[in-house]
Amino acid sequence: MKPLLLLILLCASLPLFAKTKQPLLFIVNYPGSPPYLYFDEKTNAFEGVIPDLLKELIESKQLSIKYISNSRKRSEEYMYQGTADLLMLSKNWLKNPDKLISTIAFHQHRSFLYKAKPFPDEFSLDNAIQGETVCTKKGYSYPNLAPYFKSKRLVRVDSSSHLSMLRLLFKDRCDYTVMNEFNALNLINSKFFTDKKTYRSTKPVSTVPLNIILRAEFTEEKELLDKHIATLLKNNEIQRLVDKHTY
Repeated sequence: MKPLLLLILLCASLPLFAKTKQPLLFIVNYPGSPPYLYFDEKTNAFEGVIPDLLKELIESKQLSIKYISNSRKRSEEYMYQGTADLLMLSKNWLKNPDKLISTIAFHQHRSFLYKAKPFPDEFSLDNAIQGETVCTKKGYSYPNLAPYFKSKRLVRVDSSSHLSMLRLLFKDRCDYTVMNEFNALNLINSKFFTDKKTYRSTKPVSTVPLNIILRAEFTEEKELLDKHIATLLKNNEIQRLVDKHTY
């Protein structure tokens, strides 16, 4: 092939190469958050509401996704650095919300107080005994409980994991523990607490939206996801997926 003809063919093919998109990197907070996004050792793949939510868009070639796993703290930093492209989180929890964009909420993340004994009728934290203790996860902030911690009405007892938080509760090391409803459900149904029972506060102490967070340049992908999530919500499909992955 003549050099000039080869050069023409290469130039003509450049737009095609330019349009080839690498998979978007969806970073997962290790070890995941059932029922939303978690690694299933049986299938050796990431499962949950998010993969099911994205399935149609992936199969129709509208999106290409690759999941990577990392710690919660580093995951958000990777987004700011451009090392990762998507993250499941509440936009309310972002350290720098002006640097990222988020989809519409696909579900509401609810956290409750849990006790090893029944809650009194008409329970309210405003009536809690001064100095009662709450098992919390180290490094986590609890904005709705912050005023009670500040006034010393409640005292934090930090722990390294949700598992150890619940263990401390049953050892009477704290009066309450605070967890989202699915973490609590998965733990209390696990092999570690087969003979134990927890009691949940009637009202959640926190309700925040769950979103898919994207790097700011992915506006087209955000619009695509927003439209898709809105359709799934309208058809009550998100709740079906939550129920499917709830044990």
